[in-house]
Amino acid sequence: MDRTATVTILVLLLCAIAAQGSPISGAQGRCQCLQTSFDIIHPLSIQSLKYIPSGSHCNKAEIIVTLKNKNKKCVDPDAKWLEVLFTAYKGAKKQNSKI
Repeated sequence: MDRTATVTILVLLLCAIAAQGSPISGAQGRCQCLQTSFDIIHPLSIQSLKYIPSGSHCNKAEIIVTLKNKNKKCVDPDAKWLEVLFTAYKGAKKQNSKI
């Protein structure tokens, strides 16, 4: 193999190694919640909850609540009402599994 081909392969390998740990830019490349709220959201108005753990894209965990009217709200993961909601959900799930 000639010298130019060897250098080219070496450069390509170094680029591949350097790019391997880089986060992918786009929707998952940054925090999705710029502001979070502690405000209570009535459980009957919630369509879904999305939990996004912290990672290379964002240094904090995020919870995005989708309401039945299709609005989305970012809720602080430390909000006390979320704990109550999850505890109630787990209790209801246990009750239904016993039936």
